[in-house]
Amino acid sequence: MLLIARDKTKPLEKLKWSKNGLKLLDKAVAAAPEDSLIRLLRGKAVFKLPEKHFRRTQTVIEDYTFLIDQEMRQEGTLEPEKYSQVVYDLGEAYHRIGRNKDAEMCWKRLENQTQDPEMQQLLSTNLQSLEGKPEIEDNKTESLSSMLVGAALAIGNAFSRWVEKEKKKEKAALRRKRRKNKKSRR
Repeated sequence: MLLIARDKTKPLEKLKWSKNGLKLLDKAVAAAPEDSLIRLLRGKAVFKLPEKHFRRTQTVIEDYTFLIDQEMRQEGTLEPEKYSQVVYDLGEAYHRIGRNKDAEMCWKRLENQTQDPEMQQLLSTNLQSLEGKPEIEDNKTESLSSMLVGAALAIGNAFSRWVEKEKKKEKAALRRKRRKNKKSRR
């Protein structure tokens, strides 16, 4: 559903498919909270969603922290490349919500572990970008345009639900009318 959402062009359709896909992933994690594959799938899917519209970065943090803890307890649960990507993305998630100290810890940890020169360069650049920033930044202030987009999405969702209810009412009325006509013909 999330892949379908990615390819939709209409924002409300994108949102509808995304929310349905997220519900399924959340149910899968609730049913099997210790399953690292499900956590990895949900974490990767949610990581790509914009925080300002979905507010799911905390989910990424929970899933990736679980995966890293599991790898530390039982080495080999993740391939080295996937593990590095999870640690890097966890740092990005922390940075996204203004938890600079936590992002720095992730990236420094990875910088000490990786031998990949491209990754080391990227980490060095990211760490430099954090210099002089507070440990925690308040990223909760939204621009007027992002608030308007959020309001438009909420209104669009409410309107879509209303339209669906009206369609169901019309269908039910049409079925009743057909049944009534059948009875009157007998």
